[in-house]
Amino acid sequence: MSRKLRNLKPKKVNRGAFEEQKQREENAAQNQRALLFILPLVMLAILAVGIFFGFKFYQNHVSELTPVAPSEYQDDAALHENPMLLRAVNSVSPLKEDFAPEVTESCGIEISPDAAADLEKMVAAAKDKGFDLMVVEGYISYGDQKERYESAVQEYRKKSDVSLVMAEASVKKETPPQGESEQQTGLVVWLTVKTDGKFADTPAYAWLTRHCVDYGFILRYPEKENAGGIAYSSHLFRYVGREYAYNMRALDMNFDEFIAYMAAK
Repeated sequence: MSRKLRNLKPKKVNRGAFEEQKQREENAAQNQRALLFILPLVMLAILAVGIFFGFKFYQNHVSELTPVAPSEYQDDAALHENPMLLRAVNSVSPLKEDFAPEVTESCGIEISPDAAADLEKMVAAAKDKGFDLMVVEGYISYGDQKERYESAVQEYRKKSDVSLVMAEASVKKETPPQGESEQQTGLVVWLTVKTDGKFADTPAYAWLTRHCVDYGFILRYPEKENAGGIAYSSHLFRYVGREYAYNMRALDMNFDEFIAYMAAK
């Protein structure tokens, strides 16, 4: 054996450093195992919280959209003296030129005294929910409706280049001629809110269509087919009194259907 090999001595191992390194590795492994155990629990907790708040949002959203069918109808017997409450106005049953209902000022428009107080309550209730309803129109006179209709027909003919008959047929679906508009009754209001989109897509409209019956109003021209031939409008609400409004809601009938139902009883 050579002298160099005989003089070679084994290196001393620092057991303290070795044990410390081993301990660090074991701690890291334990931390990793703990993380793998805790992480799924955290994810489950986050999922549970998300499901809870999602369900609460769903409940609130559905409660705003689901119609209410009250167990008892509020009696508006005193209002039944107004024959216009269940009077449809259209080409089959027009108003005469000399028809002039009693109106009063409410929310910046003219409206039947029967509806004024409930309109104010409805607008106030909407405001409490954060919806600033704008009452744009109420009563329209025979003369004003005549001007509105004739102007709409002329404008339609300019844009579409059609005959007078075709223009009138199209315009009547949204702007009836004088004597055929229910806004002449003083019981119809035109409502909206400030929005960049359609009124029908707003939370205010969802609240209004659910709660309008609580104040005696109904959506006059819903998406159902109307006997009067007027197109769907998300803006026009008609006052009929709470009893009739609740009955229409419970029977799932629009105004024209309910009139036919009452006439057949």
